[in-house]
Amino acid sequence: MNAAPEAMVRVGDNPPAEMATLSLVLSAAGIDHQVDHRSGAVLVASGDAPRAMAEWTTYEEENHGWPPPPPPRPAMQPGTPPTLGLMSLLALFFAHTGPWQAHSLWFARGAVDSEAVLVQGQWWRLFTGMTLHADLAHLAGNGLIGGLVIHLLSRTLGYGTAWLLLLLAGAAGNLLNLVLRESAHLSVGLSTAVFAAVGLLTGLQLVHSRTRSLRTLLLPLGAGAGLLVLLGSGDARTDVGAHFFGFVTGLGGGILAGPVFPAAPPHRPALQAGLFSLATGLLITCWWYALR
Repeated sequence: MNAAPEAMVRVGDNPPAEMATLSLVLSAAGIDHQVDHRSGAVLVASGDAPRAMAEWTTYEEENHGWPPPPPPRPAMQPGTPPTLGLMSLLALFFAHTGPWQAHSLWFARGAVDSEAVLVQGQWWRLFTGMTLHADLAHLAGNGLIGGLVIHLLSRTLGYGTAWLLLLLAGAAGNLLNLVLRESAHLSVGLSTAVFAAVGLLTGLQLVHSRTRSLRTLLLPLGAGAGLLVLLGSGDARTDVGAHFFGFVTGLGGGILAGPVFPAAPPHRPALQAGLFSLATGLLITCWWYALR
């Protein structure tokens, strides 16, 4: 006489979205089961039910809270920052100064020059050099790619805060690039400030992250480093050191500024206009020192 087939019982009370996951868990544990899509049930032999429930409970405990909720999207400042207008002014300035030539007064007085800065104390070159470009391709790269990054930073912090911070971080990056070199060095271009903006965004993300796990700390750093590698290395003329130190100083600035600037800073048009005027005045002052 054949034994009666063992009764089938339902495992848990799972919504349809979890049925496929439960089936995978049971398959991995080697437990025979059936998926009844009409009733929305996963069935196992009654003798396997305790083990099946134990496997499912263990899976739920190990995966509780996973995947973590996505980080909050940064609140953007209302209005349109003057990024396009400023990039246009940078292009007009290039049309006036022309490409880098030995006899050009602008480059002779404004380029980032290690001897002039470190020996003669011409600190203003750390700022003026960011407004000069070697050729049209140099300008186009910084204007297009840099404009996007700077625009995002401006929408995040406000355009006045963003421009003042990236100028200061860019100048600090230029200084580090000179101090840590063993040979004389000349450079121009906005790219140091562009990578300072990347570093600032990375540092702010690190500070404003809702969790402090190793994963959440490494993700922004990895993204920032990836942009540095992708955009910061090029032909032999590319100043990789300026890009790297711009990113480093921006990263430090973002970490220091994070506690001061909340993830959703209040909209203060007068403050942003004042900080932008301060940044503009800083550049004008630096060029006045350069050309006097």
